[in-house]
Amino acid sequence: MVERLLEENNHNQEENSTEYALTPEEEQKLISLAETIIKNWEVTVNSVEVIQGGQMAIVWKIHTIEGPICLKRIHRPEKKALFSINAQNYLALKGMRVPGIIPNKNGILYTKHGPFLFVVYEWIEGRPFELTVQEDLEFIMKGLAEFHTASIGYRPPEGVPIFTKLGRWPNHYIKRCQQMETWKLLAKSLPDDPFSKLYLAEADFFIKEGRDTLKRLLESEYLDWVGTVKGMPNLCHQDYGTGNSLLGDDGQIWVIDLDTVSFDLPIRDLRKMIIPLLDTTGVWNDDQFNVMINAYESVSPLTEKQKEIMFIDMLFPYELYDVIRERYVRKSPLMENELAEAFEYERIKSGALNQLIK
Repeated sequence: MVERLLEENNHNQEENSTEYALTPEEEQKLISLAETIIKNWEVTVNSVEVIQGGQMAIVWKIHTIEGPICLKRIHRPEKKALFSINAQNYLALKGMRVPGIIPNKNGILYTKHGPFLFVVYEWIEGRPFELTVQEDLEFIMKGLAEFHTASIGYRPPEGVPIFTKLGRWPNHYIKRCQQMETWKLLAKSLPDDPFSKLYLAEADFFIKEGRDTLKRLLESEYLDWVGTVKGMPNLCHQDYGTGNSLLGDDGQIWVIDLDTVSFDLPIRDLRKMIIPLLDTTGVWNDDQFNVMINAYESVSPLTEKQKEIMFIDMLFPYELYDVIRERYVRKSPLMENELAEAFEYERIKSGALNQLIK
């Protein structure tokens, strides 16, 4: 609910620089920066356009005599950036539909300027997917499956650390349950706040649900699957959705913005894609759920045991956790009814997923 809206807002900002309301002076500074950086590449520049500004990650459209290219300032720490840059280059060279990286004059995939890495990509023309349209929904899920399959075999170059979440889900569950307990103390300090009153009245049930989910995960074949995948891991995008995928003018699915990739079970991306999308209507949409799973499996089938692990992970109250964090950590002025909706969605979701696990 809130997570989905925030993600959509961030993606819209990335796609539309006017969201940042840059002043003319700020825009000119970014253009000047791009003009300085792009000199490290063998291109003839006609003009520079700021596509995304105002955040750590900055994107420019560089118009050259040979057509547009994309210049991006990576917002991740250098070691994580190198893992993702090399992963994207691996996928592009393998034929996966991700924007190819254009090396600089020295044949290097990036240029370092100050503390940041700058990368130049092919410019991809296309449109975002409309997830209320079944055909688009199927397309985007097939694209995710293709991404997972194509990424198997990637190994970062020597000296570049491996970023992986394989085997770490139990720790993530424990940490989130502990945080939800801690937020109860914060809620108690706000006795006149309706949001906090409701949280205190309902929180224990969902914290227990989170701990029960941990127990079920450890009793499943999760650790066995992790052990198998470690030998030949696939990448997870970690932020896959309408903001980071395109239906290209060539009719092909393109996956973009790979800055957050890491090794993990592929179902992590499915959970992060499916659960927020279903959290929009107040009911569990079996048809939409099945369309997404079936489209993914048409490219990359999952075993029954693997799907059981996915359903267990989906049980964890991630959406509720994000709503509470939004209020108590990010200090967003969320109202009591928004928390009530999150509680209700978790109940609906739990009922549907428990039926699937049975």
